[in-house]
Amino acid sequence: MPEANWTDICIRFGVHSPFDAEERKTIVDIHNRVLASGHAEAEDFSRELCLKVDCLDRLGAVVNLYPLPSADQALGSRTRSLHTLVDTLSRANASNFEFLQPTRAIVGRALVMAESNFYRFLRHVCDEALTGEEHRRLRSAAVQRMHECLYTKLVEDVLSGLACDPELSQDVRSRAVAALSQIWEHRLTYRVCDFFPVLEATWSARQQFTAIGGTLSGTQEMFSLFQAGCDARFVDFFVRPNPDADEVEAFREFLFGATSEELERLSQDMRASGTTSVALTDRAVSGAQDGVTVFYSFFRMRHLKATARQLAGLPGPKRTAEAYVMISYLMQRL
Repeated sequence: MPEANWTDICIRFGVHSPFDAEERKTIVDIHNRVLASGHAEAEDFSRELCLKVDCLDRLGAVVNLYPLPSADQALGSRTRSLHTLVDTLSRANASNFEFLQPTRAIVGRALVMAESNFYRFLRHVCDEALTGEEHRRLRSAAVQRMHECLYTKLVEDVLSGLACDPELSQDVRSRAVAALSQIWEHRLTYRVCDFFPVLEATWSARQQFTAIGGTLSGTQEMFSLFQAGCDARFVDFFVRPNPDADEVEAFREFLFGATSEELERLSQDMRASGTTSVALTDRAVSGAQDGVTVFYSFFRMRHLKATARQLAGLPGPKRTAEAYVMISYLMQRL
């Protein structure tokens, strides 16, 4: 079957569409292949796809209506600017951070989740209507786009956590807000790979293997991480000379798909029983949901655990592995 002419179809992308050229091609390709599949519900799939694209275009237009973070604003005696935004949010705390964010940021997060759900819909359509190599190729493309949406959400979560972290310097917190403002500023065109490739490559690689546990040294897991395409800078940060103990523990959580507390209990059980190897359940890739949703849930679990340790003064890592790497990255690159 010849390649679809993706400029001559019923789908219409608006001026403020959140889809770039490659994403549009993927969407149109899936649409045209499904229509040509002969599936009994192909036309229903087509109508639903076109409707969802239109909804996302409209949501993109709504995001665009709100002021850019970099824009100076004045209302009566009050003025706002990027400087005041960075100053305000870098002094916020976890309880009020969301209330102080610009509306563009809040609506933009809704857009990211709506895009993610749209690509989940496309994956389902591919499963229903396509077969063979065509199914594999287009389903893979839809899943990759879904990953990119959730990676943006992950980056926002990491940066937001740093922005209101009371144990960090004002400089680091300000840099985190400045990085967040770039996401909010360029919401319709923002791609994690352009700003934080070290995290995108590492997150993608981490989903490609399952931790086995073994001696809990992490050697096999690190080897698998590199094989799967992890950015070497991520691992280099944790294996540098004299890393902080909390950083090492956060890295172990990331490698093994288990919390620091769970790993410590497993180590104690091994010592008590005289065994030298243990199997574990890798929460980073295991579960009934799709892979990237499971991985995001695993990140949130680590983030919440780390926050709880910080608030209660408990032992264990006070930030996720991603947060520790992000701090270093912000100080070096921004």
